[in-house]
Amino acid sequence: NGGVGVDVELITSINVENDTFIERNFTPQEIEYCSAQPSVQSSFAGTWSAKEAVFKSLGVKSLGGGAALKDIEIVRTNKNAPAVELHGNAKKAAEEAGVTDVKVSISHDDLQAVAVAVSTKK
Repeated sequence: NGGVGVDVELITSINVENDTFIERNFTPQEIEYCSAQPSVQSSFAGTWSAKEAVFKSLGVKSLGGGAALKDIEIVRTNKNAPAVELHGNAKKAAEEAGVTDVKVSISHDDLQAVAVAVSTKK
């Protein structure tokens, strides 16, 4: 049992020049990773899409524009596939929903990024 979330974003919809947007929605580790990639905007778009997909996979009520996507962190260690770490309200919501794990996959081309997340419940 669990949930599936999918999100697609136009790469150009992520304004990497807007420091307020970046700092409000991405963790310092995500910013460091995305900023070091060959296509910074594509990397931020893929990470944003992954955060949205994870949120959808949790099956919890949306908080709209007030939702803190920074509480959903997409981590990459040792050049491995992306992994999900939940913090704050996202972690609490996942625990209340019985979610024990979330897997995510990200891809992009020149125009758009897509991510799929699958959550596992107890």
